[in-house]
Amino acid sequence: MARLAGRREFVTEQGYAAIRMEPPHPDAVNPDAIPSALPPLPPPPAFAPPRPTQSPQSYDIAPMALYTALEPTPLAPGQLTPAWRTLFVAGWLGVMLGFGAVWQSGRASGISPWWLGPATDQRLFVVIALPFVAPTLAVIAATAKLRITCYVGIVAAIATAAIAAIDHPRFPGMAAVEFALAAAGLLISVGAFAGRMREPD
Repeated sequence: MARLAGRREFVTEQGYAAIRMEPPHPDAVNPDAIPSALPPLPPPPAFAPPRPTQSPQSYDIAPMALYTALEPTPLAPGQLTPAWRTLFVAGWLGVMLGFGAVWQSGRASGISPWWLGPATDQRLFVVIALPFVAPTLAVIAATAKLRITCYVGIVAAIATAAIAAIDHPRFPGMAAVEFALAAAGLLISVGAFAGRMREPD
């Protein structure tokens, strides 16, 4: 066993006791010493992110969980293109806003159309809502992508003109605004025929 570093007592020439530290042997192993280098730790396990649930509207194109949405369903013949459908809905919403303006101006000026009635004795809510029913049906038809959307718009324009015709004898100025709203809805509905999908050749 190799000798470790230690102390050794000896007596000097003057007769005094002394202690001398001896260096350790080069081959000595100290069991209490901490090794200078520890063995390397094993690498941590590779982390794999959870794979997302595949949507029924997508398909897997790679093992790395990459997904691409399916193409939209093609339009059927008779349906409006997205641009024309947006224009159709916006136009009939404008007609509804126009009737709201007629309502507000009638209350402010004291002129009450037949469907609104005077402020002191206004009509039932069902009657007041009549001018808004036809434009609402036109908007619903366009939103539902019905093939008869343009025809629904034409019928809604005729119904709007009928409401204006009842107001014409008493309040021709207000009836003119209502006729203009009906004409705008009719133009939008007729023009939307240009945006209908055609039968394939």
